[in-house]
Amino acid sequence: MWKVFDAYKFMMNRNEKYLARIMFKLRIHESDGQAYEDLFVKIMTTYNTNFHPVKPHGNIGDRKNDGFDKTTGTYYQVFAPFNLQKDKTVTDAVNKLRNDFVGLKNYWDSICPIKEYYYVVNDKYHGVPSPIHEEIIALSNEYPKIAFDLFPVKKLEDIFINLSEDDIINIINFIPSDDIELIDYSILSETIKYILDRQDEFNFEDSLVVPDFDGKIKFNSLSPWVGHYLTTASYQNGDLEEYFAANSDFIREELKQKFRDLYEEAKEIIPDSSVDFSDQRFLYILKEASFNSTKNIRDAVLVLMAYYFESCDIFEEPPEGE
Repeated sequence: MWKVFDAYKFMMNRNEKYLARIMFKLRIHESDGQAYEDLFVKIMTTYNTNFHPVKPHGNIGDRKNDGFDKTTGTYYQVFAPFNLQKDKTVTDAVNKLRNDFVGLKNYWDSICPIKEYYYVVNDKYHGVPSPIHEEIIALSNEYPKIAFDLFPVKKLEDIFINLSEDDIINIINFIPSDDIELIDYSILSETIKYILDRQDEFNFEDSLVVPDFDGKIKFNSLSPWVGHYLTTASYQNGDLEEYFAANSDFIREELKQKFRDLYEEAKEIIPDSSVDFSDQRFLYILKEASFNSTKNIRDAVLVLMAYYFESCDIFEEPPEGE
């Protein structure tokens, strides 16, 4: 289900390019604080060989500089809170913008003159609140010889998606492919054992309605590509039923709860307002349940996902009659 690439060249088709973008968006929603800074640095060092990240050193830190290009005098400072839209967070962002720039200028300007300054924010595709824009303009007026600008997620995505295909794979590690293999009993057992080790967090009532499979895909706004993966994997439901028949009902019910937990986690991380939110949630469940393991295990997880998708245990159930 997932292609993993080493050093050899690889040409992505349209579907894989789309899913690479969705996986990038998922990384954005999962990354706060240092995790987002690490993602930003990885992409920028890949994109620009003149970009140099600055690691904090002892009690002097990084002197308010998360990375720079000395050939152009361009500096970057990263701010990646859990929720940029909260009033207190916006106030903190404005204060950090000004304080960090002043601190950076006081130290770095004499070493490498500042010509451009970017405030890198993880807005999670919601847009940057107006007070931060206003502070950027205020700094531009105070320091007219320096070009100031914001660096929201959209700019990072534009850089990411235009990297070479090898570099894209290196950053996101793997992308789904549609050659789903027949599941092996031992692999299925290994996969199920891992999933059952997860902690229960949510409680649900059993679903009574099983809608049309294609209808549920459309109702949940899943893309044709994700729909294809689920449909292809569902062809092995008979083999999965044989596995369940050979084991206790406890395993079937526990797995149902685990996948429900993962779906609820995905909804908490990825809001409905996010573009392609359903596909991102699908990839989140697949990634978490697969624990970054082999393709065989990922394929087994996809077969399990298709089973619990069809029985309305993950994703939303359409109203009766739809």
